[in-house]
Amino acid sequence: MTECEAGANAGEPSRVRNVKKLLWLVLLLVLGLTLALTILVLTSKASGPLARLALADGRILQVEGVTYGTLHRIGQKSILLDRFGPWLPQRLRSWLAPRTPDNTIELERPGLVVWVNAIDPATGTNVDCQGIRAEFVDKHGDLFGETTRNWFGGQSFWRVGQVFYTFPRDERELTLRVTPWKMGKQIPAIAQFPNPHPIPAAIWSGGPLPQTVSVNSLEITLAGLHLRTNQQTYWQTPSVYFEPHWQLRQGAHAARGWTTPEWTAEDPTGNRGQHLCPHWTALRFFASVYPTATNAEAAVVIATLPQVDWVSLTNQVSWNNRTMLGTNEIVALGICPPGVYTFTGGDFDPNGPRLGGVSGGARSGWTSQSQRLTPLKVQIWHGHYTPEPTVYVRANLRDGDRLAVRLREHSGRQWIAKPEPQGNPDGVHAFLIELPAEVSRVVPELVLLKPARAEFLVKTSASR
Repeated sequence: MTECEAGANAGEPSRVRNVKKLLWLVLLLVLGLTLALTILVLTSKASGPLARLALADGRILQVEGVTYGTLHRIGQKSILLDRFGPWLPQRLRSWLAPRTPDNTIELERPGLVVWVNAIDPATGTNVDCQGIRAEFVDKHGDLFGETTRNWFGGQSFWRVGQVFYTFPRDERELTLRVTPWKMGKQIPAIAQFPNPHPIPAAIWSGGPLPQTVSVNSLEITLAGLHLRTNQQTYWQTPSVYFEPHWQLRQGAHAARGWTTPEWTAEDPTGNRGQHLCPHWTALRFFASVYPTATNAEAAVVIATLPQVDWVSLTNQVSWNNRTMLGTNEIVALGICPPGVYTFTGGDFDPNGPRLGGVSGGARSGWTSQSQRLTPLKVQIWHGHYTPEPTVYVRANLRDGDRLAVRLREHSGRQWIAKPEPQGNPDGVHAFLIELPAEVSRVVPELVLLKPARAEFLVKTSASR
């Protein structure tokens, strides 16, 4: 070995040590900056609530904020705790935890979220803010009820995000009314605050009824409008709205093999739903009519799956049957007996956590669990619990298309599986099966249902 070679080899450990020192310094610098930013957020003075309402049940309801769009956030976020929390000591985690933690709601289309929490007036401590009916009232006296609500709870802080897809969009000042469920006959508490996204009303001129739209051989007729008030309960706003009367025909006869039209309405400000205010002189109505899974002319069979022996179905049967529908891949994952099944990324995960059903809730449904595996990666599991044998299919469909599973016996009799009403996380569709006791073997068929759609711009003044 030459002196030059020996010198070069001797310098290698030194360079490695220097690189390691540099990496540690960079890591410490990042952690220091993150900690400093977290302390700055925690110690900064938070703005007060938009409004405080004294509820009839004694609680003080605080309107923390109002947000508009599809992605909604509120509260304070600790970057260090969010990324490194699972690996930090408990005392440090408690110290870093924000007094008002951050929460997020993602909506499928733009909407309004009213963020609220509640405090006990005697102690000033945060208390559960559930059990309230929230609604907007416009200048005409019409009411807009919440579409849904998202509850966020912890050991010391509770919050609810009240979601509104319909509200007085054209008014710059919003008026919110809140009534506790247990005090439904009391005068509601009222708050006012600015509309974060006011929209001026368009000018529409609707046509008279009836109106008919033909989609292939199917005629969809909006025959009339009836003024209705939705069922009033202690938790639901008594909204007045127009309910459409539909007629379906094929040729000279009433149409068969089609479901009742699914409809929604839109007003000139962009509100879209069913319970729209009746003061508008014109409304737009949208109808989607789906074929039944046994409609031989309109329902398309996209896959015939392996025959199932009903009597011997005691364990999970995997199929992984793949079908291409244009650019979309549809995978029939398999069929399972009653139980609870865990999925990750749209596939069965037998090694995932055991996720039980909801006690006292629906007979079937989805639960979920997440875990931060690294500072940059979060693992999410979805669990489906079912009291019936269930077919699982993974698909992400477009344009409102739907899947169905029908089961055919050798004699020609057919049954339709019940789709899980609680959604399709990660594109996993669950179809629950109930069959007569005498049926032993069936062949499942995967069916595509494409809707027939119609749109109507209607003059409403004559319907009042």
